[in-house]
Amino acid sequence: MDTIKIFVNKVIQIFEVNNSNSVKLAIFSILTLIFISSFLHQTSFSSPSDGSTRPQYLYDNANLINNKYRPLIDGYLRNLDRQTSAEIVIYTIPSFIGHGIKKDGVEIHDRDTFANYLFNEVTLDGTKGIGKKGKDNGVLILFSSERDAARGSMRIEVGRGLEGNITDGTAGTILDSYLVPARQDYEATRDLEVLDKAFLTTVIALGQKIGYNNEDQIYREYEPSSEADTWQVLIPFIIVICFIGLSIYLGRKRRGRGFGLGGRGRGGLGGSGFGLGGILGGGLGWSSGGGSAGGYIGRGSGGGGGTSGGGGAGR
Repeated sequence: MDTIKIFVNKVIQIFEVNNSNSVKLAIFSILTLIFISSFLHQTSFSSPSDGSTRPQYLYDNANLINNKYRPLIDGYLRNLDRQTSAEIVIYTIPSFIGHGIKKDGVEIHDRDTFANYLFNEVTLDGTKGIGKKGKDNGVLILFSSERDAARGSMRIEVGRGLEGNITDGTAGTILDSYLVPARQDYEATRDLEVLDKAFLTTVIALGQKIGYNNEDQIYREYEPSSEADTWQVLIPFIIVICFIGLSIYLGRKRRGRGFGLGGRGRGGLGGSGFGLGGILGGGLGWSSGGGSAGGYIGRGSGGGGGTSGGGGAGR
């Protein structure tokens, strides 16, 4: 800015000395070009001045988020980054075909592979990876207007540093509570505001799990209800009780055939059996690095940002 002031003063001096209109016009044109170039350079390459660390958190390539919700979502994500250093990025695409993101020269058409690769390897506005390097505290919300070949359209990808806060089950519950029903409503009514509100509520729910303390009253009406949190706690207990009851029932029906409380069964939800031993030993098929819906286990690689090992959930 000081350089521009000095330059302007020099130009004024030249104007006072030289009375030629052509010379004045030439100098004015040069000054205008320099000023515009300087402004564009500062706008394009300077880091955010509000304390957040990413130029953008919202990449709405599918044009799903309207002008009402865009600043609300962006403001929340910037404030969350400033307070917790965690980064949540929303990335929407019209389809898993034609988006242009390639791995080994081939466009990625699978939802889970796309999410993991985008999280770890793709550079967005000069920043590679989502989350702080060394903290691995990033979250990606991926949403496609059209489904992939396996009928998947959305995924929450979680960095390794946040997998204790946002487990695969938690990510799945958040999707099931907000974006999944909102998508169904949108497909029936084509009302984008239903979908936009779900995006905002989703990031608020994730922010609460990360530990962000929101003090802005404008977001109060969009905060998740306590009912969703209650079900999130109760559902795992209900599932375990049902499996125990089923194990006892089958154990009585087929004694000595591996369906008792301590037995190892012949199949089950995760392939380990109906027995309680099978349940505790991984019968549900959950893993620390696997998505809860697609069966995909990623091997994240470090970049300029965080690292995802494939944790999260897809629908």
